[in-house]
Amino acid sequence: MSEHEHEPEARTEAGIDAVLGGRGDPASDSVLLWLAGAARPTPPARLAARVDRAMTRHADRPHRLVAVAALALAAAFVVQAGGSLMAGDWIARHVGEPFAPHALLEGALATIAAAVCAAAAAMRRAWGGVAVLTCTPLALGLGLHGVGEFSEFAAGAVLHTVEGALGLLLLGAWWWSRREGRAPARRAR
Repeated sequence: MSEHEHEPEARTEAGIDAVLGGRGDPASDSVLLWLAGAARPTPPARLAARVDRAMTRHADRPHRLVAVAALALAAAFVVQAGGSLMAGDWIARHVGEPFAPHALLEGALATIAAAVCAAAAAMRRAWGGVAVLTCTPLALGLGLHGVGEFSEFAAGAVLHTVEGALGLLLLGAWWWSRREGRAPARRAR
């Protein structure tokens, strides 16, 4: 067999590949177009809607490191708020400051609000920026304040230092995940 005898088969194979790959042109063989269309039925509208919802939910999930950092920071904030609410007098004695229940209550409520914001970033990507803008400065401020407490109240110093480190981790993980999320779009250009 000569090389020219295989050309029609090669063209047919290339045409089949093009049509099945979605690159077929209107000049393609009508039987081939009909067969390809029959092999790829249009999905029911309910199924297409379900797939779209699943893809949307997946697209709004935060990166795992962001979620872990946000949940850990939320837990640290809840521990601090719980300590302020339940052991405020004991903490004030160990820090050497007067007990102020009103200020401790308001501080605990604000810390719980920050914990909710951090936890929201663990659930949805859209809340990541808000959590970084609100929780990171609070965590860093508490972390810097905690360094001075090591000689007075080690438990508080450790908690505040952990909060500061988690705030930095949340900021870094969020920034990294945003850069990684845009990287494929930059590479595609």
